[in-house]
Amino acid sequence: MGWLIDPSERVIFVYFSNQPPELFEQAEQLLPVPSFASDLQLTVGDLFGWLLE
Repeated sequence: MGWLIDPSERVIFVYFSNQPPELFEQAEQLLPVPSFASDLQLTVGDLFGWLLE
């Protein structure tokens, strides 16, 4: 799994193995995380709040 973060557009593309990427752009959307970080609850709004402040 990988994230491609576009701060100018405030979107995140999430890439999974053997699947097309998924687009996350709504502030309340919960981002998928790897199984080892399953306790992490991170939304699109949280991520951009940290990056852009």
